[in-house]
Amino acid sequence: MTEEQTFGKILIIDDEKDNTEIIKDILEDVNYSTMLARSAAEAKVVLAANHFDLILMDVWMPGQDGISLLSEWHSEGLDTPVVMMSGHAEPSDIVKAMKLGAVDFLKKPLHDFLPILRNIMTPDESEQETQHVSGINYELKLKEARNIFESQYLLHHLAANDNNIAVVAEIAGLERTTLYRKLKDLGIDKK
Repeated sequence: MTEEQTFGKILIIDDEKDNTEIIKDILEDVNYSTMLARSAAEAKVVLAANHFDLILMDVWMPGQDGISLLSEWHSEGLDTPVVMMSGHAEPSDIVKAMKLGAVDFLKKPLHDFLPILRNIMTPDESEQETQHVSGINYELKLKEARNIFESQYLLHHLAANDNNIAVVAEIAGLERTTLYRKLKDLGIDKK
């Protein structure tokens, strides 16, 4: 299949062979072109030689983990959208990944992930300004799920408003002191 016949090119970075093969098969069945990397080192080599429309990356890998690779790419200014995935991520991992520019965080095993990837790769013009919450594990206690959502929400508005607390407080409908307390509770650096 040539690249012109596909919906886009996706790099899958995951050391779990069975998981990557399943994801690869699903994506290729619906006309996405995929490449695999089993480690951060391999991903760097593949990315240096190819252009991708999306990167789907596991958090936990031997050697360099996905979060530190995302941090490295973030500091280098990588503009390819990155979706993180993990079977056992802590809320702090999700917050850190979103702060480092991940566009989404999916829980493994992945279910119904194609619409999420499709929306990231081909956003509808009317929805470009709207962020969607996904990747939340509905098995979590309400407070944990709410913290994940609030972190994503606040990080989005802080980034969009140059970390202006007054503006974000107004958007969120909160007093500034309440917003400061919430940011501290969620572990979000206000700078």
